[in-house]
Amino acid sequence: MPRGRAGTGRPRPIFRGLNIALSGTFHGQWTDTNISRWVNLRAGTFSWRMSEDVTHLVCTKEEFDKKGPRVKEALARAYKKDKNCCIVSLDWLEDSIHETKRLREEEYSHVATLKALKNKARLERKIAKGVEEEDRAVNQNFYRVYFDPTDFFEYNITLARDDDEMGITGERYVVKLYESNALPHLYHVGIRYYKSKKDTMPKLHRLTETPGDFQREYEFFKRFFEIKVGYPWDERLVRGVGSLGAKFYSYQPPTGGKPVGWVPQEYIPKELTAPREAEDNAGFESMKSAAPALTLNSKVTREEEPTTSSQKGSQDQTHQNDQSQHHDESQFARSPQMPQHDRHETLEATTEDTPPTLTADAIGEDATDSIMPVVVDGETQVV
Repeated sequence: MPRGRAGTGRPRPIFRGLNIALSGTFHGQWTDTNISRWVNLRAGTFSWRMSEDVTHLVCTKEEFDKKGPRVKEALARAYKKDKNCCIVSLDWLEDSIHETKRLREEEYSHVATLKALKNKARLERKIAKGVEEEDRAVNQNFYRVYFDPTDFFEYNITLARDDDEMGITGERYVVKLYESNALPHLYHVGIRYYKSKKDTMPKLHRLTETPGDFQREYEFFKRFFEIKVGYPWDERLVRGVGSLGAKFYSYQPPTGGKPVGWVPQEYIPKELTAPREAEDNAGFESMKSAAPALTLNSKVTREEEPTTSSQKGSQDQTHQNDQSQHHDESQFARSPQMPQHDRHETLEATTEDTPPTLTADAIGEDATDSIMPVVVDGETQVV
């Protein structure tokens, strides 16, 4: 065994400055008397009682789990920087003596082990919850709520219904359009139904059994909205907040300049388009006034600068390309059928994914004649 100094015959002082106490019963040669002697030989202090001077409490797992008096006192000081007390296993003491150096306490800490077990259990519960939700709704471990790229509107809406005569208070649907974390992106519509304001256990649904491309799931999202609210999703800004009757739910669009999502030009309220047009006109006038005036006394002005035939041809070609690009972008922006979502992704729905209709389980008892299949509790139901 290595010694502290050549010829002294004493072990290295690896426990200098440490005050070590015990908690629990150890077997074999690890008796309290032997441990006390081995600690003192290595310049440490052994305490037979727990005190504020103790820096390390060596205890068994059983004693730590029981939270005996010494363990409770050490735990109370475990997070105090000035009077910290490490709660370690006997392996720390044994390995330190064997290696002839003080080893890191974190690898032998009962507190660190307990935290790791709690984190593992929390992760297992999260995974189990995700698997359970995957059977009924959308697994949020692999999907996130979709944001509209035009104004970063979050596709997480609430459809509410209150009717005192029917005794309905706080009934609502929370509808979300999800996007997969992995590429290429897949999409899914998930729904949570709350029967009342105090309902804490919502029913989970998804409109289709398998995810699909954006265009298909976006159409499902809009169709469900229209069935429950009574008017198309594109008309949400011009319809107002009020419900169309006790049968339908109401939707409150974001206000105060918050993102509202893509809306066709014909359904944008005038109070929203007028300020935008005023800003554009003001910007054009400011640019016009800031333009430098031409020097009339100059022999050759900017407009009269001579150009060669090759330069003129290049300018004509550039002008044609700009006009063509502007025309394409205008057609895309004005298209009432194609919102500006993920313009870099292919949004064409395949012929295999013919849009079905919503189920009565997801729509409710007041469903209309056109309904779609909904996956509920792992089974596809069609009404």
